[in-house]
Amino acid sequence: MSEIVKTTTTQFHFDSHPRTLHVHLSAIERAVLYVAVFLAPYATLRFSDLFFTFSDFFFCLSLFLLFITGRIWTKPLGEATPLWLVAFLLLFVGMMIGSLFHNSPERGLIVTAQYLFAYIFLMFILIRDEPKEAYRLAAIFLTSIILIDIHGIITFYFVGYVPGEGRGVVTGGRRLATLLRNPNLAAAMNALTLPILLFFWSTGRIKSYLALPVLALFLVTVILTSSNSGLFVTSICLVIFTALISTPKLIFRLALGVGILVAVVGGFGNKDLLPKTFQTRVLGALSSGDISEAGTFLSRAALMEEAIQMISDEQIKLVGIGADQFRERSVQAAPVHNLYLLLWVEGGLLALIGWIMFSAIGVLRGITLNRAGGDKRALAAIITSVVVFLTIALFNPHMYARYWTIPIFLCCGLSLAQLRRAVKLERGAI
Repeated sequence: MSEIVKTTTTQFHFDSHPRTLHVHLSAIERAVLYVAVFLAPYATLRFSDLFFTFSDFFFCLSLFLLFITGRIWTKPLGEATPLWLVAFLLLFVGMMIGSLFHNSPERGLIVTAQYLFAYIFLMFILIRDEPKEAYRLAAIFLTSIILIDIHGIITFYFVGYVPGEGRGVVTGGRRLATLLRNPNLAAAMNALTLPILLFFWSTGRIKSYLALPVLALFLVTVILTSSNSGLFVTSICLVIFTALISTPKLIFRLALGVGILVAVVGGFGNKDLLPKTFQTRVLGALSSGDISEAGTFLSRAALMEEAIQMISDEQIKLVGIGADQFRERSVQAAPVHNLYLLLWVEGGLLALIGWIMFSAIGVLRGITLNRAGGDKRALAAIITSVVVFLTIALFNPHMYARYWTIPIFLCCGLSLAQLRRAVKLERGAI
């Protein structure tokens, strides 16, 4: 009898060690993931000229720990996961074939590897089968953007432009660039993160006395960036989310918040209280109706015309001219700041269709979850973030930086979390 007890005790200790190790590794992985998500907007924190940031390092470590602990969720988007992989395959094939035909295979590999990390690896890392994790990750990313904005506004008013230090928090033209080092990017990231704030606010996870100041912070940041595209996508975000929710309470809250901000910043009609750069770049174009006054519109329009002409001259259809080849051939030696045209030129229709499929799958997945019993506020977060993402693509070149796709995946995670919560409450009622 004593031998049996001894054997059982020995077996228990033997089994408990791997189990304990698994728990410790899981806890470490979560901490690593939190750091990665928090650092994601800090794209300037990188190891070299190659686009591999501190955040990317922690994401890779998180993926490794998920793999060795067997915690990778194989279908983060459910039945839509295979379609998501097909979308990437189309993008990959279009970009790589064009690169091989035009003697730039190394550039093709680099660009497609960046898209692989941003659109595939992050999907498996960020979308978890744990509702609490979805809320935490979204809150961490939101907090990171809030801190970036606070630092940027303080720097704008109390430090200003510091010459001789490259691309600073405030540009020489008195535009707020924040720690993202780019005014248009800073405004776009606020618009892309705004659905997370609106979701938390509309679901009661953030009270009005916190949500209204954060909303004001976002809007002030966008104004200080003097970004026409940023102001445009921010307006789209607010309108679409409000329209999809359509609750009088949220409409009243948003109207109150925006009204107070306009009254304070505008000085009850005194536009001189607004930043001079904002008056010149944004208000000038709005008041005159002349879009050519809106920042760098003319040079970007010229690049778009050049891209359209190149598509016609080269008769680009399924396969393009290869990764980064538009920059090599362009008169301005720059990529066209329109992702749709850029993918068409460099990767052909295969790459363009693949990239558009990502957004279509995201929207369809959100609608499916809503019909399955999910919350319409979660659906609003997904659709709004995707629409903002697609709109931002009209003004940007390749969008494989991780901060572009993270808000999309976080909103998908929030939708799944709301659905599981609804199912759990339904089972509890039964």
